[in-house]
Amino acid sequence: MKRNWYAIAILVLLAAVLLGCKQYVSATAGSLRAQVQSAYAQTLTQQYPQAQQAFRQAAHSARQASKKLGLLVRRNALDRMNETMAVLPQYANPENQLAQIDQLEQCFTGTF
Repeated sequence: MKRNWYAIAILVLLAAVLLGCKQYVSATAGSLRAQVQSAYAQTLTQQYPQAQQAFRQAAHSARQASKKLGLLVRRNALDRMNETMAVLPQYANPENQLAQIDQLEQCFTGTF
């Protein structure tokens, strides 16, 4: 009988950890999405130097987030995101990156 309670406690703990991981992935994706959209808005208003700097900052944030996200999502999704983020300052076209950020978030939630 005691083993059943231990099993239930472990399942509840795992569910709590899983929920925390989902919230982290969603928050990180939301932050990256906001940075890319802000940089894109600067591009639309023809503030190109500021947009390039904003895209570089978003790329730096994505690389930093990849360290923890690498434990939670597929590595190839992170690699694609980081590769795209690296070239965005030159092209200033975030739609592809926004789609990849959405895919990154779906990689986590789609595995359950």
